[in-house]
Amino acid sequence: MRNIEFHNREKETKEIRAILHAEPSLITFVYGPRNSGKTTMISHLIEELPDKYVVFYVNLRGKFISDYRDFIRVLFKIEREKNYD
Repeated sequence: MRNIEFHNREKETKEIRAILHAEPSLITFVYGPRNSGKTTMISHLIEELPDKYVVFYVNLRGKFISDYRDFIRVLFKIEREKNYD
C-alpha cells in the first residue's frame, strides 16, 4: 500500500475532536466516498490524541453493509477473526 501524505483537513478533524470531547463518549463512524482520505485522516488524528484516549479502529472497506443487522454481523465477524485466527 502506498503511503499518502496527509493534507490539511482542519474542518473534519475539528468536528471529530469535538465529538471526542463530548460527554458521554460516543461511538463515531466516519464514512464517505472511496479513496477520499478517511483512513489517512483518522490515522493522523489518532497519532495526535493524548495517551488517555482509547481508540478502537475498525476498517470496514470491502464489507457489504446495507442495514444495521449487516453492520452488527460484519463487526462481530471481524472481531472473531481477530481474536481466534
